[in-house]
Amino acid sequence: MSAKLLSGKEVSEKMLADVLADSEALREKGIIPKLAVLRLGEDPGSISYEKSIKTRMAKSKIEVESIVMDVTVSQEEFVAKIQEVNADKSINGCLIFKPLPAQINEDEIKYLLAPEKDPDALNPTNLGKLMIMDNKGFFPCTAEGVMELLKYYEIDVKGKDITIINNSNVFGKPLAIMLTNEFATVSICHIFTKSVKEYTLKSDIVITGCGVYGLLTPDMFKEGTIVIDVAMAQKKDANKQFVLDENGKKIRTGDCREDCVEKAGMITSATPGCGGGTGPITTALLAQHLIKGCKMQNGIE
Repeated sequence: MSAKLLSGKEVSEKMLADVLADSEALREKGIIPKLAVLRLGEDPGSISYEKSIKTRMAKSKIEVESIVMDVTVSQEEFVAKIQEVNADKSINGCLIFKPLPAQINEDEIKYLLAPEKDPDALNPTNLGKLMIMDNKGFFPCTAEGVMELLKYYEIDVKGKDITIINNSNVFGKPLAIMLTNEFATVSICHIFTKSVKEYTLKSDIVITGCGVYGLLTPDMFKEGTIVIDVAMAQKKDANKQFVLDENGKKIRTGDCREDCVEKAGMITSATPGCGGGTGPITTALLAQHLIKGCKMQNGIE
């Protein structure tokens, strides 16, 4: 029996309706929500992402200011620009595009962006607020997106055994904290885990985000497991060659193989036929965080 497909798009549409209502209410008070996008250079992927952000934010009546600097910018110039953004009261949040070039010291940069203007939780101060369950902070959008998906579909994690296949500071670790705060029992797997399958077979929920197509196969979980795949990958065949669609384009996918849908109880993945993934929720959370920051900066509860 095929799994119930969990739609990230459906979740995001509900969230964005709330964001639009908040944005319109702020505008009625004469407050214009604004996101700054700080980009170094002309990387085509970053430019495409920036365009998609502008399109999405426009639908939520959030202004976007593009700040573009040369990819050869010095550390001092980049620091000065971030401080300028911090001081600009018209900017409510700033998204710094990564990866940063080699001459930029990210260990310094991540502490400079004001926590209240940090919608994607680059500043470790926001991760610290997550640890103590301080909701005035901002949490990484992809990790929080999983929690929004679970909440929307009324999936209770209390007492559940959950395996996360990702150990990053922007996804696996913060998500583990969020789930633990809801009294789930969480295991984190990574590249040095001896047998990921041993963990997933015992889990009620499996969450993966590695960007490796076929990493998760039906034999790795029990019947009825809830599978949430946030990964972005490109499909490859047995010879590790890219699989192309009828138009000659690479096929976007997640970590799950297509036949996982036949074993899971519920599933979402960018893998074709598996629910479409959580990407739309991440973008909706960016907008939601921007509105939250705008309210805090203007003393609005």
